Amino acid sequence: MDFEEAKFKALKYIGISKKSKYEVLLKLKRLGIKEEISSKVIKYLSEYKYIDDLDYVDSYIRQNERMLKYSIYELSQKLKIKGIKSDIIENKLEVLASSKYEKTIIKKIISTKSKTLDENKIKQYLYRRGFKNI
Repeated sequence: MDFEEAKFKALKYIGISKKSKYEVLLKLKRLGIKEEISSKVIKYLSEYKYIDDLDYVDSYIRQNERMLKYSIYELSQKLKIKGIKSDIIENKLEVLASSKYEKTIIKKIISTKSKTLDENKIKQYLYRRGFKNI
């Protein structure tokens, strides 16, 4: 597969939703594209800001802030799986840690779980999910 065809497939892949560089690289690898061509495609996509890990992390955090579903620890783990560097994750999640994000989620979880679980079970559940300030 040549550069243009690989670039087209990558653009089609990221056209659905934002992706990290690592996710695009994995997709190209799964398609059987040579490493040399894949790196050129990644460089092209980065140069024209089709993929940008910093922007991806910002977008991912904003989306999850609205959903109020994951702890900061869970967000960190999910971003690591997507191939985002640890220093980027730490810098971006620092802002979230200083806000009332986790407290809001904890209140939401407690209000739903208190109907079926006792206080100790709820605390155990929250610890397993990565909430530390309970």
